[in-house]
Amino acid sequence: MESTPIIDTRTDTTTRRRIGPMGTAVRVAGGLGLLYLAGADGLSWDVRWYEPVIGLAVLPAIMLAVGLMARRHVTGPLRLTGPIWICLNCAVIVALVVNPYTAGGALLFYGATMLVAAWRGQAGCEITVIANVLLRRDDQIGCPTLSLIDEAEARLRPPESAATW
Repeated sequence: MESTPIIDTRTDTTTRRRIGPMGTAVRVAGGLGLLYLAGADGLSWDVRWYEPVIGLAVLPAIMLAVGLMARRHVTGPLRLTGPIWICLNCAVIVALVVNPYTAGGALLFYGATMLVAAWRGQAGCEITVIANVLLRRDDQIGCPTLSLIDEAEARLRPPESAATW
């Protein structure tokens, strides 16, 4: 089953889904869980007015700015996937989630982008998915959990030439 092209063909990157069923399922379950946790208050769901602003406007705008800078200064896709970048990404996630003023917005952002990444079939960290879609890029930032799942599924996947659909 082919998906619609998501990457600009001028960058010579793939246009097919790059995650398998496990990566998709983890992103959907994780995304829904994070969206729930963003407003969880016991059995009710309560989101403060500024949390959607942070999660659905400010953080995506920051990632879009990163994508625009990458498009201007880097030839080809940006790859920040080494151990240092994974540690830096973890530090940013922890800093956003432990701060009571940014926690709900961060959970909304990560939850929404996980769902979009599952829908689009984007491998790697979900935080680049919105900028990648809008800018037609394939930038990647190291992800502490999803990268491991994507790599394991890629090893189990048959080579592209062996695909019959």
